[in-house]
Amino acid sequence: MTYKLYNSCILLSFLCLLNSCSVLNKTKQSDVDVEPESAPVLNIQEEIPVYRGSEKRINDLIHTQLKVSFNWEEQKMNGEAWLKLKPYAKNTDLLTLDAKSMEILEVSMVNDADNEVLDYDYNQYFLTIYLPRSFSQKEQYEVYIKYIACPEEVKQKGSSAISMAKGLYFINADGADPNKPQQVWTQGQTEANSVWFPTIDDPIEKTTQEIYITVEDRFKTLSNGELVYASLNGDGTRTDYWKMDQPHSPYLFMMAIGEFSIVKDSWARNDSTLMDVHYYVEPEFEEHAKAIFGKTPKMLSYFSELLGVDYPWPKYHQVVVRDYVSGAMENTTATIHGEFLHQTKREIIDGGNESIIAHELFHHWFGDLVTCESWSNLPLNESFANYSQYLWDEKEYGKMEADMNAFGEMEGFFISAQQSGHFDLIRFDYNDKEDMFDGHSYNKGGRILHMLRDYLGDAAFFKGLNTYLKKYAYKTTEAHELRMCLEEASGEDLNWFFNQWFYEKGHPVLDIQQEYLAESKELKIMITQKQNLEKWPLYKLPIIIDIYTENGIESKEHVILKRFDTVIYSLEQSPLLVNVDAHKVLLAKKTEHKPLSQWIYQLKNAPLWLDKKEAIDELKSKNDEATINAFIQALDHDFWNVKKMVIKNISNSVENKPEKVVQKLKQLAINDSHPKVRAIAIKKLSSIVDKNDEISAIYIKALKDSSYRVVGEALKAIKEMNPQKALDLAKEMEDIENVLINITIASIYGEIGSSTEHEFFIKTIKELNGYNKYSFMQQYLKYILKQDDEELEKATAVLVDVVNNSYSWYVKLSGYQMIIRLQDLYSQKAQELIKQIDILRAEGKENEANSLEKNMNYYKAQEVQLIELMTVLKEKETDPQVLKYINN
Repeated sequence: MTYKLYNSCILLSFLCLLNSCSVLNKTKQSDVDVEPESAPVLNIQEEIPVYRGSEKRINDLIHTQLKVSFNWEEQKMNGEAWLKLKPYAKNTDLLTLDAKSMEILEVSMVNDADNEVLDYDYNQYFLTIYLPRSFSQKEQYEVYIKYIACPEEVKQKGSSAISMAKGLYFINADGADPNKPQQVWTQGQTEANSVWFPTIDDPIEKTTQEIYITVEDRFKTLSNGELVYASLNGDGTRTDYWKMDQPHSPYLFMMAIGEFSIVKDSWARNDSTLMDVHYYVEPEFEEHAKAIFGKTPKMLSYFSELLGVDYPWPKYHQVVVRDYVSGAMENTTATIHGEFLHQTKREIIDGGNESIIAHELFHHWFGDLVTCESWSNLPLNESFANYSQYLWDEKEYGKMEADMNAFGEMEGFFISAQQSGHFDLIRFDYNDKEDMFDGHSYNKGGRILHMLRDYLGDAAFFKGLNTYLKKYAYKTTEAHELRMCLEEASGEDLNWFFNQWFYEKGHPVLDIQQEYLAESKELKIMITQKQNLEKWPLYKLPIIIDIYTENGIESKEHVILKRFDTVIYSLEQSPLLVNVDAHKVLLAKKTEHKPLSQWIYQLKNAPLWLDKKEAIDELKSKNDEATINAFIQALDHDFWNVKKMVIKNISNSVENKPEKVVQKLKQLAINDSHPKVRAIAIKKLSSIVDKNDEISAIYIKALKDSSYRVVGEALKAIKEMNPQKALDLAKEMEDIENVLINITIASIYGEIGSSTEHEFFIKTIKELNGYNKYSFMQQYLKYILKQDDEELEKATAVLVDVVNNSYSWYVKLSGYQMIIRLQDLYSQKAQELIKQIDILRAEGKENEANSLEKNMNYYKAQEVQLIELMTVLKEKETDPQVLKYINN
């Protein structure tokens, strides 16, 4: 599953479960030979700590057959299930299934003759079936269950990663919303698929699958495995039969139903046979589907070759749905994506979502083929999927791009840990299984795998992964089994690595210093681990140190083993650069002390993206000639992001060599091949160059750029020179369906717009969803705070609709926050008028005071109305993430 820490960097909070200890009371004198006063006070453990291990297996689910149809009006599903099972290790006469919020209509044993009705108990969470006799582990049996799934009655809550846990979702069920298609889709992870079919809803279980889906003939369906046939029923409905012959975990079952356009693609396996690769999108995105998903076949080839294991499933389809409750989900052979993946070819110029596509595809090896045996071991799924994003970037766009994005992932982990705390990567003491979907399992795990790859080398690392995938195909695993496969491939004990990175919390905090001793011709490097060693481990850290001299580069291998680690190298001359962690793979916070000349040399000569970033961060405040020249020179770097970083931090160069910098920025704004460089060049020009004809011409030309990002920056630049012209241009662009342009227009209206632009905001808010809507709402707040009373009342209605009808918790939360902000605004207005009224009355101006009092009473009434409105909205709210914030 894709968990969206990226881009938005939404800060998440997670609970840490504390093991409790108690102090032993004083012992009676008669019980011991010492006086009570001298008895030691001991801390002892009185409870077994929480341990979230794998579920005990009583029955083994062999095969699942389902027949389903839909009651759109009541948002329910009619279901029938045939489950084949056998006892796992011991004889049993009892079967317990997960079955949440269902109406159970019939339970029976499937015999060769008539079905035998069975007794059962049901508590809305578990269906306990009393089998007619005790079965042995060599015997297979089959039960039949007829039921109605009622997802709107589900009581289990969602999480930060997956905002709801209803399992089955009806979208625009009555068709009343003209801006939204009718759809049904499922989301099973973690244990929500048992809302729409009874099962053993645990990742340790594996089952084959069949499903018969009956829908109106206008709908397309998608499920796991292959579509065997589609049969018209003569009543306007059709039944599609999907069959999955390979076992996979129940949380990976899926359905998607809607009026999709299906764009067909294919992938050639090594034996030249073609496999179907289809893309399900809304009709308006049919012409863009291959621009969105078109690199999927190339990814299939690359990952199959890299891992030495061909894609193991019969097809790979992807579908984009509305109001999805997460980022994306790796359902076996049929990935679901949120609607943010819907982009036009022109929008993709500014950046597509290949990393998400790669992430979900890679799960089909790590997660679907080999599955974590418990949610405590979730990083065996998510760390690898996270790392696939690096692998794909490295293959398709080069190491600079991969390292840049990997640094963002590491920063995402640091943010998550700062807000929510540090935990073991493999976490057996979580409070709730949903807590596992965080910056540890994804971001930290991906960076740990990158360190391990660098340490072992590609040959041993990927050989170990190949062994792991082949040995445990269609099975479940824990982290030790991954370790042993990597040990087999490398011939090396890796307990030390897994213990400190997988089974301990925290990360190294390093202080790095150097000294060159000219008299003895020695280079002394001092590395201190400054992390809190009472909470976090002292790390064993194999690193590479590159030493640059006039004679070239010497690479030294070193293993940090101490808190205060010193290494001394013989060196004939003072180094031009000492580059500790030269491969830039450590998951660590680093403070490095170097002479200014070394930072400049690093910016110019060290090869990696993080080399450049570290140098730019260190040099950006410097004002010397050498630094300024190095910055200007870096504007010609081959990699787009190096240029972007320099432009963001080039202020000192502008002050000292303005003509040279401005000339270079003009060239980049017009001619650079990357839209993000063109856009930031325009933004920087706007901030440092006064209005002139040449600059105006650059901005006007940029309005016709292929990139919406560039167009948006040009429009903002024009606003700084000529606000009225920007306002006119913004009105002409209101119909452009692109969020970057929408937000740019909104920011202009927020600064210089009037009440006449309110309809643009109201219309756009209805059309946007997810992160796009959240970003747009921030501009809307700036706009409405400047509007009159009539527009503020309109805004209140808009915000109530956002709170009541948004699927994304952070969008709902923004609605609540903006209502509170309006409440504060009315209070502020009332207080200001009270002061004015007191002054007028003190001056004997009673009529004027009375006139203002009417306005004051209006504002107070509006404030009270919003307080009451918030009370009503909070009482109806069910989203746990929203409640966590609004109740504090």
